[in-house]
Amino acid sequence: MGFTINDLLDGYQKRKYTPVEVIKEYIQKIKEKDSNLHSYITLMEERALEQANKIEVHQANKEKMRLYGIPISFKDAINILGFPTTNGSKIDIQNIAESNAEIVDSLEMAGCITLGKNNMSEYAADVTSKNKHFGDVLNPLNKKRIAGGSSSGSAVSVAAGLCVGSIGTDTSGSIRIPAACCGVVGIKPTSGLIAMKGVTALSWTLDHIGAIANNIEDAKYLIENTIDTKYRPFDHENGLKNIKIGLPNVYFNEFNDRVTDSMMKLVIKNLKQLGAQIKKVDVSFLNDDTVKLSRTIGTSEMTVIHNDNYKIYKDQYSKELIQTFKRGNEILAIDYLNALKTRKDWKRKMESILKEVDIMITPTMPILPPYIDEEIVFKGAGNENIGDFMVRYTSPFNFTGHPALTLPSGMKEDGLSLGFQMIASYYREDILFQAGKVYEQFVK
Repeated sequence: MGFTINDLLDGYQKRKYTPVEVIKEYIQKIKEKDSNLHSYITLMEERALEQANKIEVHQANKEKMRLYGIPISFKDAINILGFPTTNGSKIDIQNIAESNAEIVDSLEMAGCITLGKNNMSEYAADVTSKNKHFGDVLNPLNKKRIAGGSSSGSAVSVAAGLCVGSIGTDTSGSIRIPAACCGVVGIKPTSGLIAMKGVTALSWTLDHIGAIANNIEDAKYLIENTIDTKYRPFDHENGLKNIKIGLPNVYFNEFNDRVTDSMMKLVIKNLKQLGAQIKKVDVSFLNDDTVKLSRTIGTSEMTVIHNDNYKIYKDQYSKELIQTFKRGNEILAIDYLNALKTRKDWKRKMESILKEVDIMITPTMPILPPYIDEEIVFKGAGNENIGDFMVRYTSPFNFTGHPALTLPSGMKEDGLSLGFQMIASYYREDILFQAGKVYEQFVK
């Protein structure tokens, strides 16, 4: 089952199948395949079938529902009335939501049907796909390599055909990294574009909600219906002839492995063939402290958010989270405030760059998705935690809040599809979708 949103809408229109039939098929597929992948924590079979029956009864409203009968899923940090929001932790197994998150209401009003809630890194605090409580999420492209995180289950459920699209959260790369690891599309929109109401926070300064889908158009549909807007239709005639692409002069090329360097050469070649103008842009204000600054903010805020729960459930938190909270308590107020000050400066500098060009491109990650048991990256005279290394190219755009899209480059290695990022000026998700669609069609 490899339906796109347009495939399903067309099939419903031509009465090839009904929403109930489609939902039953997806539920059966989840039951058959997900015991190995662990992409879902909660399968909402009864609720999904009730939704499907309800929208079939009210077919007169079908034209008003732009996502009529589209099966989706939500990361388990997002509230759905009457179901636990586990946040990937046994601590919250009885945390039953008293209302829907705002984004759930928005998409279900547009006609989406929710299949269930996706597995994730515990409290969204890790970019690998490990979870000792609900099972490690496995990459369907190569089960020896991680699926990425923290929205691991969202990316895997999309890549494995267990839903059409999924909604995740992204604090330092948690949508884009698993999307890149699993060979699908992931979009982190402009900071604040999508309301976080009803979503468990990791860092109120860095959190974003976004979408994962199998293709650019489906990702666009999900974002459009979340914010109740409609982007301009795709223009394919001119390719990228009117698009100026920014290529960073430093930082985003300093940590790459051999395969990532080769991928970026291919991406640049493809963009030139599509007619894009390539221009070097100066990002020298970024430095080796980029991840440290993001961690200073994120770790401080996460420690505050969990302070009360930690006093009660200290023994139930993982040793990794306990270490995170310990570091959070050691961060000085002056360091946190200086990080916020730097963030303001970097937002201005990055926006200035993105006024010179339409889009900037970078790798999504500096390396191939690591093997499951890898914990350290060896570099130069020292080494670095795998999680910190993987977010080097994604976290700067949570820090500045710019919209960032990851999509497959067209290059594959060890069964994996390598992804790259497109970044645009604030609220220019439209140009990311436009350019991304042109590129996607070119490499297919």
